[in-house]
Amino acid sequence: METTNRHYAVIDPVRRRITVKYQGETILESEDGLILKEVGKSVYDPVYYFPKQDLSVDLLPEDSRSSHCPIKGDAKYWNLDQATDNYFAWSYEEPLPMSKKIKGHIAFNPNYVTFISAPL
Repeated sequence: METTNRHYAVIDPVRRRITVKYQGETILESEDGLILKEVGKSVYDPVYYFPKQDLSVDLLPEDSRSSHCPIKGDAKYWNLDQATDNYFAWSYEEPLPMSKKIKGHIAFNPNYVTFISAPL
């Protein structure tokens, strides 16, 4: 468990095959996902992170938005086929040492994608 001033996160492997679909099309399949569970100002919904090399579509160039998390570091954001009113995907290109497991991984906004889980 990683912690910073009452803000902490746990990152565990997902021991399942996860398929990510956008508008009915598969954009990612992975057996190497991670799940990040975080508590800070609130208890946040768990977030799946997947190796970027498992992504089967091209994202648009990096969005100008960014954010900072005291556990994970600075996030970068992407869209897929058009600008979204929020964000489609994000990653921490240089995560803080306590979150180094998510380096090279990408997460998706669950408002835009569907996650399908299957046993290995």
